[in-house]
Amino acid sequence: MFLYMIPFQGKYIIYRPLLPLAFVGNRAMADLCSRLYADSSALIGKDERQAYDFLKAAGFLDPDGPPPASSAEESVYKPTTCVLFPTTRCNLGCTYCYAQGGGDLRQTLPLSMARAAIRKICEHAMEQGLERYSLCFHGSGEPTMAWRFLKKCVAYARQQPLPVSINLTTNGVWTAEKRAWLLDNIDEISLSFDGPAAIQNRQRPLRSGKGSFVQVMKTIEEMDRQGKSYGIRVTVTEENISDIPEIVAFICSETGACALQVEPAFNYGRARRNRLAVETDEQFARAFLEGFDIACKHRRHMYYSGARPWLLTDRFCEAFSKALIVGPDGFITSCYEVCSRDHDLAGSFHFGNMGRNGGLTLNLQVRSNLLARIGERRQTCRDCFCYFHCAGDCPSKTFSQAMMGFPARGSRCRLNQTITKELIGRYILQGQGIWKGGLQAECPEPVL
Repeated sequence: MFLYMIPFQGKYIIYRPLLPLAFVGNRAMADLCSRLYADSSALIGKDERQAYDFLKAAGFLDPDGPPPASSAEESVYKPTTCVLFPTTRCNLGCTYCYAQGGGDLRQTLPLSMARAAIRKICEHAMEQGLERYSLCFHGSGEPTMAWRFLKKCVAYARQQPLPVSINLTTNGVWTAEKRAWLLDNIDEISLSFDGPAAIQNRQRPLRSGKGSFVQVMKTIEEMDRQGKSYGIRVTVTEENISDIPEIVAFICSETGACALQVEPAFNYGRARRNRLAVETDEQFARAFLEGFDIACKHRRHMYYSGARPWLLTDRFCEAFSKALIVGPDGFITSCYEVCSRDHDLAGSFHFGNMGRNGGLTLNLQVRSNLLARIGERRQTCRDCFCYFHCAGDCPSKTFSQAMMGFPARGSRCRLNQTITKELIGRYILQGQGIWKGGLQAECPEPVL
């Protein structure tokens, strides 16, 4: 039964994600909807006729659509995206880095491993009849610090018998030479950038301690000049939650970024050491929503990964099913953030290795165990209106090795629910009382 009554401003958001349909009603409307959802032919009182007519016109009496496609195929591991962590080196010293990039451990992925991974992914894509495959450069460090490696991998990927889409996650601190080459050769760019100079320079300084703002803005200005499509990822620490509206306003007015992802710093790596992880979830939710309204006025898509009401899915993330993620010394991981062998969760997320000769060794039992535990976690969420949106939430952020499982509910659940509820409320207002799913291009004034 996927009908949710979400308390909202003294009434209820009546929500059927599988239609999809959402609107606001009082207790009597909620009771009527519950009866009709259980039995669409239930008797209607005279005083309920007007409400019934509204529900019929809105499509509430229609049957649920199918749930998101089952992920049963995940038991067969045939990824079509190659994700490479080229190096642990970094030119920044971000105060909250989960990977602690740029530390004393300096590793670079051997080119033979990278080429073998690229070949394998291209073969999988061809076997599945796809028109192209994907290559992503990500980090436990800054990918462009392995410059020769990156250029050789791009050239090799484009030599394969299938076209490739190439994505780079980067801090944007590039020389003019690198900037010119990257903008010519990389298809999609995800830029980690925290906004105004004072915030960027404090949270994302160069390794020397100097600010990085000016250099990143040069990259942004050139991307905008060339009309490059890119997104920006902002990380918010406990110290600067109240700055979210200022950050969003700055990015919307000073950059052409098509999408803006705003995430709270998670309690791992330097964020844990420096006590910067976001702990006051209610404050983050309020500031995020204020920033969201600003982004909407600028017609920008702003989101937080745990609150995606426009998306129906049975998995928070497809990294463990669609991607071959290769770490800098050749380990295979199910998660972008479990990116070192000494990570607390490595035993549950690392399930293989690339040999120096390109051979791939997988422990599929480890992967199967992880999938099973993710499924078990999600089954505890069926009564939550975020069930089809966060889908049990991010495994690496909710998984506890000590507990050998997932917590039933946590602070991140409350954060996801708060933001999701408020976004649906905004979408209902924009739809003049009804929301029928989909991503909203703009949003009206707050419903708070």
